[in-house]
Amino acid sequence: MDLPDDEEDLDLTLRHVSRQFPEQLARALLGPETVITEARWFETQVTSRQRRLDRAIEVVADGTRSLEHNELQLEMEADTPFRLYEYHTLTALALVDATPAGATPPRIRSTLVLLSGREKPWPEYGEYRTSPDAPEGEPFSGVKFRIDAVYQRTVAELEARGSPLWMVFAPLAVDADPARMKAVLDKLRAETSPRDFAELAVALTVVAAKDKRQRGLREGILALLKEDEVMEGSVYQMGKRRGEQQTLVRQYEKRLGRPLTDEERTTLMQRLATLGGDRLDDVLLGLSPEAIAAWLRRADAA
Repeated sequence: MDLPDDEEDLDLTLRHVSRQFPEQLARALLGPETVITEARWFETQVTSRQRRLDRAIEVVADGTRSLEHNELQLEMEADTPFRLYEYHTLTALALVDATPAGATPPRIRSTLVLLSGREKPWPEYGEYRTSPDAPEGEPFSGVKFRIDAVYQRTVAELEARGSPLWMVFAPLAVDADPARMKAVLDKLRAETSPRDFAELAVALTVVAAKDKRQRGLREGILALLKEDEVMEGSVYQMGKRRGEQQTLVRQYEKRLGRPLTDEERTTLMQRLATLGGDRLDDVLLGLSPEAIAAWLRRADAA
């Protein structure tokens, strides 16, 4: 099976599959005992910044409306706390714009989900401080965010969250092994619809490829999957399309004798969507390298 496995695919896959299961994502963030009556993606933008916001779930849990902002990241980086602060702040601004005058905007909680990194346990919370470092007792200004290092959990701890979505991180767990991966797949297969299983199983293989402990779990997971179980899922189709796009880019680069620029790559993908693969094959095989480059530069090319 042609499944995605590079770092860009990881980000796209996790974003895609999490958007299919907003309630499952909220369930994992809030805990299995929480009564969730509504969960939907908060999609708006900060008009003053023209910045689209798509990483927060609007949740009604135990009768209270709030926003769960989550960031999934392969490793903690130097600028990660600032990026959590920036997005948290932009979300707060968007909420003010979307809230009727006189009403109180919903509260926001930010969670950083770490997929790999140091072995030393992370603290429960991280922070980005905007107020001066000062003697003890000085008020804190900035943002505090939860740190959920899923790669430091056990498979049982992930399962206890009561969210099938969260089981896609099982290959990163400290005690992940082939037997536990089989049990995870069996459980997902038994408790989800065929379509949901297809989405989750492909995400599971993508996550397994990023196991920094290098336990080779991806191959074992693939061996337990039947192609017809996953090939109709949208994540699988997304990976297939990306594979086709990457092949097309390589063909054009080989014909041109150089890498495509970012602008040329964007143009090529746009024309694949609007003109179709047959037309792009005609250009690739029928024009000289110089004419291909000119075709990519023209705004009105057909």
